[in-house]
Formats: sequence, C-alpha cells, structure tokens
Amino acid sequence: MSAIKWSNNNELATACYGRVTFFDIVNNKTNQKLEWQGSLVSMELSPDGDIVACGSQDNSVHFWRRSTGMDAEMTGYPGKPSHLSFDDSGKLLATSGSERITVWSFIGDGPEGTMPGELWHHTEPISSLAFSNKGMLVASGSRDGSVVASFLKKDGNGDPVGAAFAGDLVGALSWRPDDCALAAVNAKGVVNVWKFKVRTNSF
Repeated sequence: MSAIKWSNNNELATACYGRVTFFDIVNNKTNQKLEWQGSLVSMELSPDGDIVACGSQDNSVHFWRRSTGMDAEMTGYPGKPSHLSFDDSGKLLATSGSERITVWSFIGDGPEGTMPGELWHHTEPISSLAFSNKGMLVASGSRDGSVVASFLKKDGNGDPVGAAFAGDLVGALSWRPDDCALAAVNAKGVVNVWKFKVRTNSF
C-alpha cells in the first residue's frame, strides 16, 4: 500500500501495485476498482472526488475520471512523481518528479493534448507540495531545503511570490486554514512557520 485518502463522500481510497480501490467502510463493500499495470507511489483526489491522480514507479502520472471511467497518462518525468496536489477548484494538479513543479490544467478538455505549466524554483528535486486552501497559491519544498510560494495562472504557469529556507530537506508543508501562515517540517524534525500576507502574496 502506497497511499490512502478519504474521498468527499466518505469513501476510503487506497493505492497499491496495479490499482486504486474505493471502499464503503460503513457497508463493508468495495465501490470501485481502477486498474493499472504498474506500481503506484502516490495518490491525490480532486476536491469533488471525480479525478484520481497517481504518481507511478515508471516516472509518470496516471489519472482516472470516475464519472466516465476514462483514464490517461502524463509521461516524461525524470523521476517518480511522489508528491501531488490539487487546487481547491480541482482544475490544477501540481506534480513533482524533478527539481521543477509540473502543473497540469483540467480546464476544458485538458490535460490530454495540452502542455503543462512548469515552475523552476529549486536546485534539487521537489519533496513536498501543498496548494493553499483557497485560490491559486501553491507551496513547494525541495531536497535543497528551499520553500517557495507561487501564484499560478489558469494554464499552470506562474510566478514566485515568496521564498524561505527550512534548513534541510522539506518533508511536509501545510497551510493554515485562513492561508495566512505556512508550516514546513524538515528532515531533522524542525518545524518552521512563516506568516503569509494574503493581500501582498508574500512571506
């Protein structure tokens, strides 16, 4: 088992080698299985629960639309996309897999047949990603210890609006519910918290 998530309708989703499974815990039954021949290393669900995105051992991101049963794959990553994050609208998916953040847009007919946005803010691979609770801000942490907040456009491209240093590899990031602070924990167990000015979009 590589990942576990609750969906918005209280299903429990699990990712492992070859599939994602949705369980109805209350009635003790399996609601859906999404099959894929490969090892899944990460999983993220869109806020409405329809899109399931998984990073794969073969350096790709595979996703399913539960409402249609259709699936697709985004390839070309230098490494395993071990960190994924949807924005609160479910229209943008930020992914790791290298020192750059690759952002796919699900607006319209995307992301199939489209080019992703790319953010180059770090010198080493991305080790954590977290969208703000509201809006188009994504925070990224890297193995080099850097933390950057970026404001994104609808096409997935964007600009940095704040940066800080966590002291070591960034293991996890979390926005405060009002998005006025960002917390990061590094590989040494040190927690840093930076205040974030929403109006000026900066630390």
